[in-house]
Amino acid sequence: MKILKTISALFISAGIILFTAFAQDSNPPKSTIPASQDYNTAIGARLGGLTSGLTIKHFTNPSTALEGILGFGHSSSVITGLYEKHVDINSSPGLMWLYGIGGHVGFFQYRGYYYWVAYDDHRVYYVSSPGPTAAVAGVDFILGLDYKFRDAPFNLGLDVKPFVDFYNGAYGYFDGALSVRFAF
Repeated sequence: MKILKTISALFISAGIILFTAFAQDSNPPKSTIPASQDYNTAIGARLGGLTSGLTIKHFTNPSTALEGILGFGHSSSVITGLYEKHVDINSSPGLMWLYGIGGHVGFFQYRGYYYWVAYDDHRVYYVSSPGPTAAVAGVDFILGLDYKFRDAPFNLGLDVKPFVDFYNGAYGYFDGALSVRFAF
């Protein structure tokens, strides 16, 4: 029952995000290019809590971007794709807030884990390894800030990226990162 509630909440959240994104597309802003979006593509490093790695962001139009992340964590590698909406913050030139949705495929290598059983005050250790590698798919959400330095080819991003893995059930995680990119 808990898994069904989690999956239902994810689909409702995804629906709200997509509805908001399409509603904003149907009412374009007066200016076709946000003041802070003066680059098309940015490539750099993503320094996160669970995974760190490489990131590339490409704007498909003035307010939407596709972001790809190749992340590496403890005994893992994850490929993530995100669709992001960017909204100008008029009071801060160069700064936008963003939100989006996407998915990932992760590959995790089990290193084994240890547990012990005490017999007559002596510990006997066992090693259990559920398998050499597992592939996991999941859904990602992102909410953050994007800043492009004026007259410099650099971009900073700060975000939170909750995600859900679907492997023997649905398990939610929370990640955040600072991205430093070369923008062109």
